[in-house]
Parts: sequence; structure tokens; C-alpha cells
Amino acid sequence: MPPIRHYRRKAVDRPSLDDIFNGPDEFGMLDVQYKSISKSAPLEITNFEAISGFVDQYGRLPNQGGELSEKLLARRLAGYRGARDLHTVLKPYDRHGLIAEPESKKEECIDSAFTLTEQSPFASGDTAGTADMVIEAENVTSLDDIFASAEFGELDQGDQSIFDLTHVPAVTDRELPDEIAQRKVCHDFYEFEHIFRDLHEGLKAGVVKTARFQKASQVSEGDAFILEGVLCLIDEVGEHRLDSQGRFDPRLRVIFENGTESNHLLQSLAKRLYIDETGRRIVRDADSVVDTFNNISHKDKRSGQIYFVTTLSDNPPLKAIPNLIKIGYSELTVEERTKNAVRDIAFLESPVKILASIECYNLNPNKFESLIHGFLHAQRLKMTLIGKDGKAYNPREWFSVPLDTAREVVRRIIDGSIIHYRMDNTTCRLVKKVVG
Repeated sequence: MPPIRHYRRKAVDRPSLDDIFNGPDEFGMLDVQYKSISKSAPLEITNFEAISGFVDQYGRLPNQGGELSEKLLARRLAGYRGARDLHTVLKPYDRHGLIAEPESKKEECIDSAFTLTEQSPFASGDTAGTADMVIEAENVTSLDDIFASAEFGELDQGDQSIFDLTHVPAVTDRELPDEIAQRKVCHDFYEFEHIFRDLHEGLKAGVVKTARFQKASQVSEGDAFILEGVLCLIDEVGEHRLDSQGRFDPRLRVIFENGTESNHLLQSLAKRLYIDETGRRIVRDADSVVDTFNNISHKDKRSGQIYFVTTLSDNPPLKAIPNLIKIGYSELTVEERTKNAVRDIAFLESPVKILASIECYNLNPNKFESLIHGFLHAQRLKMTLIGKDGKAYNPREWFSVPLDTAREVVRRIIDGSIIHYRMDNTTCRLVKKVVG
């Protein structure tokens, strides 16, 4: 291959790269093409384009002293200048040189970061005011800081007459609740478990009936409801209070079947039950109504019955004893307990006649038995009998005492007043103890 010959004269006539870049660009080859904004561009790019659009329209930077929209653009521009991590992202879209690039690491202070470059057509702008504004913006950490700033106070709030209430009562006239009802763990839930268990069994068997909730007057202590699919019980009704409309609106203690409780206001709970399409009221049965008249609440646990029966035995020694009564306790009904009396030595293996019974709540059977046997010790049957199986036994719950006296003894043991009385073994009657 022949050598390439360079002629000095031709080399002098050939333009250098500097001549090319400094010369006229008649074909626009050196024009920088900035990226266009797509519809799916990030928010910071879209907001930055709005600032560039303002410059396109007015030929100047947005000013802090302008209208609200211009103020927002000016603050946004100052924020972008201070956010160094966004410079790389925004630079391809910065067709006006709005974001300055520092020439050295020394320029990484706030003032140099917010100073326009000499190449920018807006380098003669007021950069000092912009830097002060950004320094102030860095101290903004909440909406309260924004509302308390001088700049916010300068905003034109427009016509405020639309907020003047003339025919509508102001919101501040409404009564605010003294506290907001919240759910919390019910630490004495064990006292209510049997109630919810019985309700579930009754609902499943169809014995317990429900009805659509209608009004707040249907809410009282001991009532049960289905609220949003959950059983709840009104354990307590608080002190008398009225709401702003004069309606009865006390605090309630509401127990839920999941082991939580709340302190709803009556009207608030009633509203929730009313708007709940599945909200139901548990209809009280006849026994529950009677219990209410007898001051028996839902907290009183029905423990069984104390019954009084007399024997119909033909045994001469037993027939010779006056006022022979058995005082017993059973969790069953008296009829169920006595149906096999002829085969039970507890009933002297003879038919019996039921004289009376007393429903008991919160009763300790062992304690009751000890008290009744101790108080009527002198009237207790002391006899050894031979059963049908040929074995001897001693009846434990049979006493020679008038029925009225036996019932009074039981009632006073239950209410605790028995300590003020004693038995007159001559008349078999209760007499009050003489104090002193």
C-alpha cells in the first residue's frame, strides 16, 4: 500500500475542531434536544415542566411576590434546586438552565447551589432572596408551620362570606361527647360466659327469639342484642344524663361475647343497632320478666332449688313424728329430683308430697347445707332405718319443724339475717336475739 502523503498547504486550509464548533451551525447539528414529557412521567418531572412552561410564556422566573400559582412555582423551583438527588433526573428536561451545577465540592453550600450559572439567561435574577426562602423552607416540618408562615398570611383568601352561617346552626353548637367509646378487655368476663352460652344454645334450639331493633327505649340493663353479628349484653346503665336534644343518653357498660367491653352512650349504641341491617334485640322470656320484678339481675346465677317435701310412708315410727319435713337442695326441678323417691333412701324409700320450693341464685350448696343442719340441729331426725336392701342408714335432711318455720329459716340463711335469730326449741319458732 503506497504511503499517505500530507501536504502542508492543504493542512493549513483544513479547519480545526475549534473552528467547526465556534463557527455558524447552519444545520442545527449542535442544538441540544431536551427530552419530551410523557404522560406517565414521575410527578417531579411534570411539576418541573410546569415551571419551564411559565418561563416559556413570560420569559422570566416565577416570582415569590406574584399570584398564588406563581408563588407555588417559585417555591417548587427553589425546592428542586436544593434537592441534589433530583438534579440528575431533571437535568435532561432543563431547557432553560434553571438548575445550577456546582463547579467543585466547595460549592455544595446552599447559596452556591441556588445561584444561577452565568450561561443561564436568568443569571441576573435575585438569587439572595431565593436562597433565604429555601433556608426557611427547610425548617418547615408540618402543616402548622406552613399555616403559621408569613408567606401563607400574604395569600389572598378570597371572599370569606361563604363561611358565614346564617340559616344553619354552627357545628360548634353541637354537644361533643365527654369521651369516645372504645373496646377493651373485659377482665370479669367469666361472670358473663354462662349467659352467652345459654343465649347461643337457646338461639340454636329456637327457644330464644329475636326481633328487629326499633328504638333506644328498648335498651335497659340486662338486655341482650346482636350487633354486627356479635352478641352483646347491657351490664350497667350509668348515671342519668341528657344529650343536646334532651334525650336520655347515659353511659352503658356493654359486654361482648368475644371477651371485650365498651362504654357506649345509649343513643350511640341505639343508632348503630338501628342502621345495622342485621341488628337484633333478644326478646326476654316470661321468667326473665318475673326475675326483674324480683330484683334478680342477669349477674345473679341461677344455682338450683331448695325444696320442702313430706313423706307419705306407712312406717309407724315415721308417721308418729309431727311436722316431718325434708329440706333439700337440687339443681334439677323438684319433680325431677323426687320422681324416683320410692327407690331413694334420701326420701325414706317412700312417696313424698311436695310442699314448697325456693329458687336460689349464687348459692353455695355445701355452705347452705352446713348452715341449715347446724341451725336446726335440735329438730333433726335422729333415727336409724333399714332400707329395702337390708342395710341400715341414718336420714340427714329430715327435720321435725313446721313448714312456715323451715321456710323462714331458709330465707334468713340466704339473705344473711339468720345471725340475728335463734331457734326456740320448745315452740319450734324463730325468735330474735336479745342484744346486751
